[in-house]
Amino acid sequence: MNMCMPGKDSSKAAPMFHLNQFMVYSSTSGPRGQSRLTGPGMWMLMYDNDLSSTHRLQIDVMGSPEQLTVGDKGTPQLLQTENIDAMHAHDTIMALEFRDVVALGGNDKQKLTFLSAPRGEAAIGPVPFMHRQSAEGNPDAPLGHGLQDGFHDASTVFGVEYQLARTAIEATGFSGRDISWPLPMHSPDSYGLRVNQGIGDPLSVGVSYADALLPNDAGGSEHNKFTSAWLTTSHVIDGNTLKSSFIWGQGRADHDAALNSFLAEAVYQSGGNAFYGRAESLQITPEQLAITHGPTDAKWVQALTVGYERTLFEKDDVSLRAGGSYTQDFVPAQFQPDYGSDPRGLKVYLRLKFDGSTTFG
Repeated sequence: MNMCMPGKDSSKAAPMFHLNQFMVYSSTSGPRGQSRLTGPGMWMLMYDNDLSSTHRLQIDVMGSPEQLTVGDKGTPQLLQTENIDAMHAHDTIMALEFRDVVALGGNDKQKLTFLSAPRGEAAIGPVPFMHRQSAEGNPDAPLGHGLQDGFHDASTVFGVEYQLARTAIEATGFSGRDISWPLPMHSPDSYGLRVNQGIGDPLSVGVSYADALLPNDAGGSEHNKFTSAWLTTSHVIDGNTLKSSFIWGQGRADHDAALNSFLAEAVYQSGGNAFYGRAESLQITPEQLAITHGPTDAKWVQALTVGYERTLFEKDDVSLRAGGSYTQDFVPAQFQPDYGSDPRGLKVYLRLKFDGSTTFG
C-alpha cells in the first residue's frame, strides 16, 4: 500500500522523514505479570521524483530502533503470541521498497504501480497498525495483528497495483521465509490479493486474501490461508477529528482449524487532547501461549483498552506528547491458572513525533 503518492507538484523531488518514537513504562498483572521500560518506535524515509511525464519513482525505507530500545524480552502485553505476553522488537530495517508509478489516461486519478522490495508490505489486510490513523497514539500492537496485517515486513515482494480514483486493486508475490539481515532475497512462494474501495469522503472498505508458505514447528513449511475485511471512517466534528477502524482477520494453516479475530478501534482528537480505545475478540490456542494443561483447541479471549494523550509541545513538524492507557483482558477458565481471573495492563509514556519534508529543485 503506497505511503507516498504523487502529488500535484510533480516537478519536485520531495524527500520526507517520519518518526514515531515512544518511551513506555508497562506493567501487567497476574502470574505472568511484568514491569519494564522500553522504547518501541519506527522511522520512515520516503523519496519520490518524476522520471518522465508519466513515470514517477518512489523509494520508501522503514526501520526501527527496537533491537536496542526494546530488546529480546519485548514490551509487556498480556496475550501477545509472537513473543509470548510481550510485543516483539521489530527489525532494524523493516522495509525497502521501490515503486514505478505510471500515470494512465493523462490524469492523476488512474495509475498503475509496480513494486519491487527486498523487504516490504505484501497485499494482505488493512493499513498496518503502526500507520493506521485510528491507532494514533496507542503504543500497543493489536493482539490479532498477525491474522489481520502481519505481512507489512515480508521478504522478496513483487507486486502491481491498479488505481482508479478511490478504487485500488493489488496483487503481490512474496517469500514466506523468515526475514533476517541483510535483507536476503528468496524465490517468491506466496501471494496476496487486496481490493480497497473509498466510499465518499469518510468511508473506505477493503478485503484481502493470501496464501503464504510459512515455516512450521516441525522444521518444514506449510500453506497458511489469510482472509480479512475492514472498514475505516474519518469524520470532522466541530473542528475535531474522529477516526475509526473495524477489522476482521482469519488465518488457517494446513490441516488446522481457522482462527478468527475481530477489532474495533478509534481515536478522537480535540486540540491538544486525544482519547483512544480498542476492543478485540480473537481465538488463541493454548500452544500459542505456552499453556500445557487442558484441551488444546482454540479459545476466545478479549481485550479492552482505553487511553489518553496530551500534546506537551508542538512546533512546525515536531511534537512531544505524554499519555497512558489501561487494558482489561478477559480469558477463559483454562487460561486463568496462568493469567489470573482479572488480567490487566497499564502503560504510561512519552511520544516524540516528527513529520517533515524538504523540496529540492
